Amino acid sequence: MFTRLLPWLFLAVWSTGYAVAKLALEYTEPFNLLAYRFVGAALFVTPFVIFMRLSLPPLSTIKQLAATGVFLHIGHFGTMYVGMKLGASASIMALIAASQPALIILSTALYRRFWPSWQTWCALGLGLAGAGWIVGLNMNGQTGYLLGALLGFVAVLGMSLGQVIEKNRTLHVHPITATWVQYCFAAVIAAPLAWLVEGVVYVPSEALFWSVGHLVVVNTVIGMLLMFALVRTGSLAQATAIMFLVPAMGAFFAWPIVGEIPSWWTLPGFGLAMAGALWTRRLQRMVRG
Repeated sequence: MFTRLLPWLFLAVWSTGYAVAKLALEYTEPFNLLAYRFVGAALFVTPFVIFMRLSLPPLSTIKQLAATGVFLHIGHFGTMYVGMKLGASASIMALIAASQPALIILSTALYRRFWPSWQTWCALGLGLAGAGWIVGLNMNGQTGYLLGALLGFVAVLGMSLGQVIEKNRTLHVHPITATWVQYCFAAVIAAPLAWLVEGVVYVPSEALFWSVGHLVVVNTVIGMLLMFALVRTGSLAQATAIMFLVPAMGAFFAWPIVGEIPSWWTLPGFGLAMAGALWTRRLQRMVRG
């Protein structure tokens, strides 16, 4: 029973991050939030590394993990938080995330130096058309919303590149150790960056404590543990299969958390994005078959 619920739990944990980050940014700045998230995550994962007696990888491996962490953590979340602060909604960020499977295929093609199929381009086009539909409806002359949405796309592209690099190399290191190294590296980069660019921005409030705690414990740590559980139980393919629901789930959580109420006119945009994600899923199954 629990194995069947794992993919849905992972989907829910992943989808809450957009709205919770948007809430946190009402009380702090993007790079400050990045620092709070990864300093907290590094401290939270450290006891796992100690109690499991996990050994540190060699320096060459640490360097490779740190380099990938630039795309997966600093690049992705930093760009996304800046985009949200500029005015992009949590819903549009979740919607753009639906294009990630197609972007991973495109990134893999660039990494392996071959031209992706026209179906991949069409699937990505559907996802971006859905995002463009909603941006056009919600922008209302606000250039910050448009720029924020574009940064959201850059964030997803950065994570896709990082995942492709991670997948196409073999590092003989425990996944928790690898994740911990990347969190520590992200914290070491994010904290000075926040201090130099923004200073220390901190508005004490229950909402800030709750949202940062959620990003650290639920999204970063529990999300990581759920991912490992999916790998061990063989349910990762099922989780990938339902990731096309991220836009709908992201919009669902954005409603009670930050008060973003989607209008009926935005439904075609969500439909286009999910159609693109479903098409990409079909392409992935054809390649595996």
